[in-house]
Amino acid sequence: MGNLSIERNKLGLTQVEAAKAIGVSYSTLTKLETNQKNASKETMEKFSEFYKKPVDYLFFGNFVH
Repeated sequence: MGNLSIERNKLGLTQVEAAKAIGVSYSTLTKLETNQKNASKETMEKFSEFYKKPVDYLFFGNFVH
């Protein structure tokens, strides 16, 4: 399980709920969570703002202080 799905689960959200709240399609969210798609910079920033976590942590597994 990647950091995107970990953070979504921490909030108790389904994929449908998270996609709607972030402003992406369900298909995009599921593909990003399963590493089947690369995110644009704009999309990464949307996820970062929503989860209040750094892009590096969410998409690359690195936690930058």
